[in-house]
Amino acid sequence: MNISPQSTQGYQHRDELFIDGSLLVFVEQQLSSHEGEAVDDFLEALAILVDEFGPRYRRLNQNSQEMSCDEHLSRCQQSLTMSTAINISRGSSKAVLDQHSCAIPSCIFDALLTAMIAHQRGWVLSLSTSKPLEAVLMEALFKRAQQLMNLSDVQVEVLPPLDNVACIAQARQQATFSEGSLVSHA
Repeated sequence: MNISPQSTQGYQHRDELFIDGSLLVFVEQQLSSHEGEAVDDFLEALAILVDEFGPRYRRLNQNSQEMSCDEHLSRCQQSLTMSTAINISRGSSKAVLDQHSCAIPSCIFDALLTAMIAHQRGWVLSLSTSKPLEAVLMEALFKRAQQLMNLSDVQVEVLPPLDNVACIAQARQQATFSEGSLVSHA
C-alpha cells in the first residue's frame, strides 16, 4: 500500500528522532501484523543505530547529497516490491532527523528496514558495495540491527567490493536440506 506524501504532514518526535509522518505511517503499516511494541522497538533500534553509526557514515559519505522525505519514502516503497535487490541509499535523508535536527544517513534506516523485511520473508541477504570501508561498516550495521531487533535468524553475508555498484542487499530465500532435496522456505 502506498502512502501519499500528503497523508501525514510534518514530523513526529519519537525516541530522540524526528520522523516524517508519512514514513512513520509506512513503518507502522509494515509492522502492523505485530503489536504496537514492534514499532516502538523499531524506532528505538533506529535511534541507537543513528547514534552508533551516524558519525562514521557521515565521514564515509561526506560528498553525498541529501534526499527529500518524499524521495526516501518512494525508495522504501519500491524496496517492498523488489523480489531480490534492495538498494541501500547513500547520502542523508530528510525523512528522519536526529536529536539535533540533522538529516540522518539514509542507509541506516534502509538497513534496519531491510533486516525487518528479510526476517518477515525468510531471506538471506548478500551485501555488495563498491567501497571496502562501506562493506565492513554495512556488515557491522546489519549485525547490530539484528541484535537490537532480536532477528538472529536473518543471515547476512558481505561480498567483496565490486566496481560501480551502489550498496545493494541481494536477497534469496533461505533453504534447507530435507531428505536429500533442497527445500526453499517462502
